[in-house]
Amino acid sequence: MSKEAPTLFLRKATGLVREVGPFTAMALGLTHTIGGGINRLMIEGSYTNPGASMPLAFAITAVPTILTAICYTLLSVSMPRTGGDYIYITRAVNPIIGFLSTWGFWFTEVLSLGVICFYDIPLWGQCLQIAGVATGNAAWVELGTTLATDITTMFLGSFVLMVIFTVTAFLGMRVYGWIVNALLIIPAIGSFATIGLLASTTAANAPTLWDQTYGTGTYQAITNLADANSAHVAYPIAPFSMDATLKGSIGAVWAYIGFTAAAYVGGEVKNPSRSMIIAIVMSAVLIIVYYIAVSALVYNVFGDFIPRYCFVHKNSGTADFPATIVFQGKTTNDIADILPTAVPPRSLPTFAAALTPGNAALQFFVAITAAIWLMNDIPAFFVVCTRLVFAWSFDRFFPESFAAVDERFHTPYWAVTLTFLGGIIGLILSWVSEQGLPGAYVAAMDTTMLYQVTVTFACVAAALTPYVRRDLYEKGLKFEIAGIPILTIAGVLGFMFNFWFWLVAATWLDVTTSMLTQAFWMMIGLAIFVGYYIVNIRKGIDVKSIYAEVPPA
Repeated sequence: MSKEAPTLFLRKATGLVREVGPFTAMALGLTHTIGGGINRLMIEGSYTNPGASMPLAFAITAVPTILTAICYTLLSVSMPRTGGDYIYITRAVNPIIGFLSTWGFWFTEVLSLGVICFYDIPLWGQCLQIAGVATGNAAWVELGTTLATDITTMFLGSFVLMVIFTVTAFLGMRVYGWIVNALLIIPAIGSFATIGLLASTTAANAPTLWDQTYGTGTYQAITNLADANSAHVAYPIAPFSMDATLKGSIGAVWAYIGFTAAAYVGGEVKNPSRSMIIAIVMSAVLIIVYYIAVSALVYNVFGDFIPRYCFVHKNSGTADFPATIVFQGKTTNDIADILPTAVPPRSLPTFAAALTPGNAALQFFVAITAAIWLMNDIPAFFVVCTRLVFAWSFDRFFPESFAAVDERFHTPYWAVTLTFLGGIIGLILSWVSEQGLPGAYVAAMDTTMLYQVTVTFACVAAALTPYVRRDLYEKGLKFEIAGIPILTIAGVLGFMFNFWFWLVAATWLDVTTSMLTQAFWMMIGLAIFVGYYIVNIRKGIDVKSIYAEVPPA
């Protein structure tokens, strides 16, 4: 009797269930995306890139964002399978390119999971600091300072946070969906409040409101201290510069990462042809509008005070910040002497909270918005990381155990476990970096660059799919202009913009650490792919046929 030939895929069905509705799918994109980029990098962008217009930077990067959103939406309808861009690239471009590009992105995503957990703890501490200053509550300020500055407390708190979200991840997408939805609605209300505060305030009123919140005369004192040190190499006030704006746009690209999150659960989304439009295009549009509106409003109200505040906040009190001012009878070069109770962080909530003096409840709610926006990245990151691992394994190019699915909760439990362990490594690297030890590997994993690699090739897949995989294109939404598929047009244009930002992002990397680390990691990915290619051939599996087929749902 001849031995039965092995099947292409591990099973006839993935075991995952279509229980993700359109709102949850959209929430995955919003929660993955909105966080540190808009709440911190947007504020710091005008300081790190003197002369940059951050609203314009977010508007410029909105172009590749919307083009990429169109590509992912149409591809996800044609290939509604778990794994997202891994499926699109391997089926329409090339298997090894699809594996390696998503392997690199998973690397940054899983480590960033731990980094986010670690740095969310001081954000909660900073919320307490802002609330403590607003209410005169010294206990809140002290507790907030501990959370924001004590490294041991940060590590323990972040570990607990990681465990909580890991446990809930084991409960499946139904439960996880409830959590994601709740963690979207709460900070969204805070963001509306922030927009309302900024829209109802003029630049003329900002100094008075700031002083009423953080102390009489502090607005002008910070301005004076910044200008007194105008000879400093990092002094941020400069005329508008398009070059500086484009440099600032790299931070904006980072801020947009994640709006494609729903694509990774394509095999679990109900009615993909409708849900994915809502999940990806709608989330991208909402994010773009929010980013441009908030950045325009906050800079309209505070203007050059924002980079001045960041400048003084980061550099004051050091030996290379020599110029001093007299504030309340004391000669100082330290912002801690100007804001002695607590120095609010360089973040959007610091400026939003300044606009509602005397309203401690609203100040606290606005402040925690940033902390929740960062925290709600965690479940979305878990979803992306686990589904990529699952997809590799289901295609037989990663250990088969990672495609195992719990029959009750319909969750890939070993993939969740691996993601948890990767997140712990990110936690440890963050903790090591805070110790001043060689933990710079965290910075080496340049998320922007490796993300750009993935979306660039996904755009190639979009451009090619109508021609090289006509069978798949016919199953999707076929919008065309003069006979040319919208998918191809968006893919070609998206490729150009994403490839450009990929090259620009590479300029951020250090040759001897960042680039070498990424090269080593990608080498490991190639070794894994080649190894499984050999193993599968020896098992009698038709490897080429695996990537000629879309895996079962």
